Amino acid sequence: MKRTRLISKHWVLFLSAVALIAAASRAQAANYEVGTCVASLPKFGSIQIAVNSVTPGSTIVVCPATYFEQVTISRPLTLRGLSINNQDRPVIAAPPNGLAINVTSITGANVAAQVLVQNVAPPGNVNLTGITVDGSSAEVQGCSVSAFLAGIFYASGTAGTINEMTTRNQQLPSCGYGIWIENGPGPNQSITVENNSVHDVTWEGIFAISNQTPSTLAATIKGNFVTGKVYNQTKDIEVNGVSGALTGNVVTGGLQGITNDGGPVAISGNTVADISIGVGIAFGDGSTVTSNKLSNVYTAFLFGGSGVSPGPTVTGNTTKNTTYVIMYNCVPNVTVKSNTFNDSEFGFDHVPTANSGLGVNSIYNIDTVQTSSCP
Repeated sequence: MKRTRLISKHWVLFLSAVALIAAASRAQAANYEVGTCVASLPKFGSIQIAVNSVTPGSTIVVCPATYFEQVTISRPLTLRGLSINNQDRPVIAAPPNGLAINVTSITGANVAAQVLVQNVAPPGNVNLTGITVDGSSAEVQGCSVSAFLAGIFYASGTAGTINEMTTRNQQLPSCGYGIWIENGPGPNQSITVENNSVHDVTWEGIFAISNQTPSTLAATIKGNFVTGKVYNQTKDIEVNGVSGALTGNVVTGGLQGITNDGGPVAISGNTVADISIGVGIAFGDGSTVTSNKLSNVYTAFLFGGSGVSPGPTVTGNTTKNTTYVIMYNCVPNVTVKSNTFNDSEFGFDHVPTANSGLGVNSIYNIDTVQTSSCP
């Protein structure tokens, strides 16, 4: 009897070892390379051929080089830039013959996306990291005033993480987007946009939208650096109809730093500077704006929309060197308390009587504390 138990134990250990070896082999087989910088990995000559060929769940590493192609990803995978031989910038650039319009947004807009994630099967995350998407000299085939350019586009029904990417120079006149994520009817999706550098776009840096009520898109937008190119036009980060959080971003330049056009979003710990409008809330009912730092802006906070209850709550923020601290635009049910406002020409503009909040904020060096009120 003892001998039987001993043999059984050895057999179990043997099977476990075989399983571990098989798992390690599968993991190795699920790693691929674009380029020729890792001798041990299976190789592809282009990113598009690689994403079309690998098994779902694979990791594709991209060697430093410039890849003139338009990439569509339709299976779960990780696409990761690789550092080798003192170089660390794989670049996806527009092909010489221009970009094709390859997706229609839930907004109805036709979009030419340089990196498009859509129709992912089997369902799963698509993760991007460590690659530059450059829109320099991008031309859109069949472009008209209704066509848009996006560096990275996650279409409805997709999920994943965009991390440590750079999008730059998406400058199709009046309609260039750095990162565009969305979700329409169907299952709830979650997309994280974190630690990215987004700059020199002509319309929006990071844009997240859902057209469903309640929202089907949970967007986490954190730790990004976004700078707008055009002072009177660019929105750096805009969310519309989504739930989620905008946290720890650094936003400079352009027309509006952070814009919530709908959805209960938590906006916290961001730094906004050198811009026209710092934080704009329109139909952002139930949103919270907490512990942000705003400086050298024309208007720190701008409110609009229906004013239904519960409205947005603005607390624990700091503003310095503004023309206006808050433009209420007569919107009721806005809570503004425990903030510190310093160095402004005007404090509170078009304030509903019930929302003045003058006694619950710390104000210093403001020439005119309140310019007007509303019934």
